Amino acid sequence: MFEVSGNDIADLSDADLRSLVARLALAELRAKGYPRSSVTAGGNQDAADGGLDVRVECPSDITDSDFVPRRLTGFQVKKPDMPPSAILNEMRPKGVLRDVIRKLAEGAGAYVIVSSQGSVADKPLADRRQAMHTALKDVPSAIQLKTDFYDRDRIANWVNEYPGIAAWVRSRVGRPLSGWSGIGDWAGRGWSCARERCHDPR
Repeated sequence: MFEVSGNDIADLSDADLRSLVARLALAELRAKGYPRSSVTAGGNQDAADGGLDVRVECPSDITDSDFVPRRLTGFQVKKPDMPPSAILNEMRPKGVLRDVIRKLAEGAGAYVIVSSQGSVADKPLADRRQAMHTALKDVPSAIQLKTDFYDRDRIANWVNEYPGIAAWVRSRVGRPLSGWSGIGDWAGRGWSCARERCHDPR
């Protein structure tokens, strides 16, 4: 009954979407026993933020990885759809690869673009992934970088791993669950999210 759909993800505001991705990363790392301080997020959705909205920096490699694929992972979160041409412009503004992406490659990390409006089947997804590879064409360390594209349906699948987060999403898009008391503090775990860092105070 807690499940959300891709349409729910598409209805989130820019700020809620960015906060959601940070919360999801935090929840996944917490479940695997990694430090909660590994997740940072902040800034305006469309500001010149260097190309990352949510950053994961774990002190050790992530075993049994899932939606957070590497110990160094950067998420670029966008509400609009991101076709291949938009991906190239995002990764290489004015034709120059963003420095944060180059550093993720050098650190054998991962770079993930999240689009809440995008809903892509196999071929469009392959095209977007190919655009990400094309953007790295002149980077010697590109082979070390894992890239991926999460559309609204993949984000919904991630959300549905965590009932408290799913309930929060439903409340933000006007579909709250009556009788659910965990919305205010993310499933009663005392989570809070400041502008620069999400954390569990325990």
